[in-house]
Amino acid sequence: MLLGVISDVHGNLPALIEVIHDMPEDVELLLCAGDVVGYNPYPCEVIQELKLHDVLCIRGNHDRAVLTDDYSRFNPYAAAAARWTRSVLSDACMEYLAGLKDSQGLLVNGVKIAMHHGAPFDEDYYVFPDRVSEELLDYDEPDILILGHTHVPFIQEYPDGVILNPGSVGQPRDGDPRASYALIDIDNWKFEIRRVEYDIDLVERKIIETGLPAFLGERLHLGH
Repeated sequence: MLLGVISDVHGNLPALIEVIHDMPEDVELLLCAGDVVGYNPYPCEVIQELKLHDVLCIRGNHDRAVLTDDYSRFNPYAAAAARWTRSVLSDACMEYLAGLKDSQGLLVNGVKIAMHHGAPFDEDYYVFPDRVSEELLDYDEPDILILGHTHVPFIQEYPDGVILNPGSVGQPRDGDPRASYALIDIDNWKFEIRRVEYDIDLVERKIIETGLPAFLGERLHLGH
């Protein structure tokens, strides 16, 4: 069974469309490790796309901030984008965010998967590649632990399980501006990070048109 894993779409519809188009046709389940909205100018369109493809998604810190109208932990750019997002979301899209869980556990073909936005012990904690350790598997005792939040992809395999971050669809921060996602082949126990090009110029123009900070478009070209 093949799983597609995404995270940190952050309202970037063109990137999300290209990622879904790039996925193999035999992908049977799509997972999203949070941060559906924030930063980019297509929040409700992204939610509609996720619903269209039956993506099993959890809530990230930006999704939570938009729901609670609390941006106290955000930098000025993130806060401005989150406020704007809250102002344009329809009631139905707000209800979608409100219905997301903060974490998700599931059993797929006998394989136990745990999905968190930050870390199993703190959904706001950043697990960068140099902070990954096998001890993270102790919390939920999964075979596969999926994390998001950092926008930096990695795959770490241990005797007791695999920890991975698919990177960010909508705002990569590892120096590669291409959208990032992961594939998990449950049956053959194979894991892959994939990168996909998308029209960054289109997103940047839309950012400017909507009055979001221009820096949010500029950083997309740099991948950080």
